[in-house]
Order: sequence, then structure tokens, then C-alpha cells
Amino acid sequence: MADLKNKLNTNKPILGTWNTFGSSMATKVLASSGLDFQIIDLEHGPFILNALHDHVAASSFFDCSCLVRVPAHDNWMSLQALDQGADGVVFPQVSNSEEAENLIQSTKYFPRGTRGFSPFTFSGKFTNKESKLFAKKSNEENVSVILLEDQEAINVLPEILEIDDLDVIYIGAYDLSKSLGIPGEVYDSKILDLVKKASKQVNDSNKMIGSFVPQTLDELKMCIDLGLNFITFGVDAFRLRSSYDEAVNFIKGVNSI
Repeated sequence: MADLKNKLNTNKPILGTWNTFGSSMATKVLASSGLDFQIIDLEHGPFILNALHDHVAASSFFDCSCLVRVPAHDNWMSLQALDQGADGVVFPQVSNSEEAENLIQSTKYFPRGTRGFSPFTFSGKFTNKESKLFAKKSNEENVSVILLEDQEAINVLPEILEIDDLDVIYIGAYDLSKSLGIPGEVYDSKILDLVKKASKQVNDSNKMIGSFVPQTLDELKMCIDLGLNFITFGVDAFRLRSSYDEAVNFIKGVNSI
């Protein structure tokens, strides 16, 4: 857990991906590649909570940190993710600073937050022998990521950046494109301008920022040039399909000759 926090504190680009398969074997494959982190997507992927610890363990075996995107702002969801060993929580559809503060509190133990406390979990190593130290370390080391996914949320970014213990701002380009009336056009100049401006604000506040889902090295470079340093390179399902699409299209071309 501490390793991801330490990487974030350097403000140097780190690389991860979206994990949507719901397969612990796929989680192992992604982790073995050398990625810094992967995000288990409970919002869009077919995951179930009682298997979440298997994904966390599979990822950590290869020293790849494991974050969990919860599908809603219910506190029990972030509690489950963290108790099952996740290195941090990704919260979708955050609208303002008050909402962001409440979500951060849900990931922290007293006195910083309201997270329910049981050391008898995977994250607590199933023992209360070091429960005081465990609570302190967890508060210091778990990572909080919030997604801003519409124009209104980006407008109040300066207020959101004042929140302590908020580590990463992630701008959801697809939902943002929808809110701007250009659904799917994530590299439209309107979005690029918003992301570039937000990147400067976030970097100046010594927090990390991510956006987009680059699929090529050129797109990856573009993200870095925009000032992004929390990079989510691709989605596992898309990368698997696209590799086969290439071969399928090649064979179709051969057969058409």
C-alpha cells in the first residue's frame, strides 16, 4: 500500500489500467506486466464483492497496487473495498467539495474520518494485535481518487483541491463529452482545453491528475504533454479485442484477394 502512496508523492507519471474482466487470472496477467496500479471496476465490470480480496492478492503478488472504483457513494462500498485489502478507492460522479470531503472521510479511521473499524479483515491481517498501528498506517497510506465527470464539477475544482488527503483528481472524459453535447468525442478541443487547464491547477496543488484512456503510445505521450501523471493506459477488454481485430481484419484482406 505504501508503495503507491510513495509513487504519488513523487509527482512523476505512474502507469495503470482499467480492469473490467472479473477474472483473477486476468488480474495476475495485468499485474505481471509491471504496471504501477490497476483499477478494479465495480461500476462497469462484472465483479462481486466476496471475490475482491482474490484480485487484491493476485495484484499485490506482482507488486502492482490495486484500487477499486465503487459504483456509488454508499460508505459501505468503500469500507468493503478497503477491508478486503484495496490500496485505495476511486469514487465516480463527484460534484462538489462537500461531497468529496464526505467520501474521503468514509475511507479514513477516526479522528480523520468515519470508516467502520474491524482489524479482523484481510487488510488488518485478521488480527487485533497491532490494531492501533494498523489504523494509523491505513489512514496514512490508502489512496483516494475522485472522478469529475461534468462541467459543473470542473468549475469548482479549486475548492475541491483544498481538501486534505485527496490524492488524485481524475477527469472522466467520456462522461464529460456527454455533458458537453459531444458524446464520445473525448479528444475534442473543448475537452483538451478543460483538461489542460485542470492539469495545471492540480499539479500546482501537489496532487496527481488523470484523464482519458490512451490506447497508443502517441496518445500516451499526449496525456503526459497535457500534464497528466496518473495514467490509465487502455481497458483490458478493449486491448484484448483490438489485438484480435487486427488479425481478423488481416485475414479478411487476404481472403478478398
